[in-house]
Amino acid sequence: MVLSAGLTPDLREGSNDLEIYRRAGEAILRGQLPYRDFFIEYPPGSLPAFVPPALFNSNKAGYIDLFSSEMALVLVSTLVLTALAARRFGGTWIFPAVTLAAGATVLYPVAVTRYDAVVALSLAVATLCASLGARYLAYASLGLGAAAKLVPALATLPLAFSRRGAARGYAIFFGILATFFVPALLLGGSGFPESFAYQADRGLQVESLAASVLMMLGWVKSVVFEYGAFEVQGRGTELASGLSLPVTGVLLLVTSLFVYRACRSEGAGPRAFPRYAAALILAFMLGSKVLSPQYVIWLLPLVPLGAGGVSGLFLSAVFLAACYLTTQVFPLHYDDLLNLRSPGPELLLARNLLLVLLWGMLLLLPGHAPERRAA
Repeated sequence: MVLSAGLTPDLREGSNDLEIYRRAGEAILRGQLPYRDFFIEYPPGSLPAFVPPALFNSNKAGYIDLFSSEMALVLVSTLVLTALAARRFGGTWIFPAVTLAAGATVLYPVAVTRYDAVVALSLAVATLCASLGARYLAYASLGLGAAAKLVPALATLPLAFSRRGAARGYAIFFGILATFFVPALLLGGSGFPESFAYQADRGLQVESLAASVLMMLGWVKSVVFEYGAFEVQGRGTELASGLSLPVTGVLLLVTSLFVYRACRSEGAGPRAFPRYAAALILAFMLGSKVLSPQYVIWLLPLVPLGAGGVSGLFLSAVFLAACYLTTQVFPLHYDDLLNLRSPGPELLLARNLLLVLLWGMLLLLPGHAPERRAA
């Protein structure tokens, strides 16, 4: 929080994301309905995070301070739950906890100024529930996370592949999702589906894997601000943007096949959940045409629990290096990136290649020893 408070005004008071959060929170307190009375691009499960800071402060600086405090508490809760899950899995809790704390600190420009910490908390709760054998509570937590940002839906696959009970688990998951989505659809009118169309219409974001490759090839000619983010323009950018959905689908399919085979052949059980949940989320991140810096927050409670022993240390080291380069790109060398000058594109490509390496390690590193099923 101290590091975040020291950011320049254009990264705090001038943040487009924080302004959206503040306006949404204040509009709800005035009695306006999301999607109908004001447009917001985020799913309805995100809205509860925006209201408390607006309830206690009406100016921009005060809202940002309170929102940062809220997200800091969410991250601390995530840290505690991850440490408890590590204890339940039978390993040391120190290294996962230190990795999570270090990663969140290194990501200080976005860690407490974006609501993605809520997604990390839902994944941490699901991991702890999986470690306790409370699989249906894990599905419920992922339903809450998906209501806020959809991506936690991918983490249901390791639960579904590992044991029976997937039908009941998905009934719980979709029931919680419907609790948020159905009222938004009924009361929000056309604004609710338009929020999804808004995301679908976005171009190739400057920090995506495809954009970093095109930059290094010299095909990107300019960077423009569209849909609340910076997008690249030039040779191959429209094609890469159009192929984003099928490429993401292929990456998710390949990852799902690895996860299914591992869960069925190794009998890995709950211990494999954070590893394969992280792999699936990374597959989405790498294929997507948008890869914002705050997306790395989603991995904080998962990657540190992805493997044990030397493999776990190596995995955590690669992850922390990716966190460090994420901050080097945004905000430290963001102007260089937007102006296509060194070292911005090089740092971005290095970060994205580390994420590719991390994805491959999660799939290919030796798994945990098969868990013995209780008689």
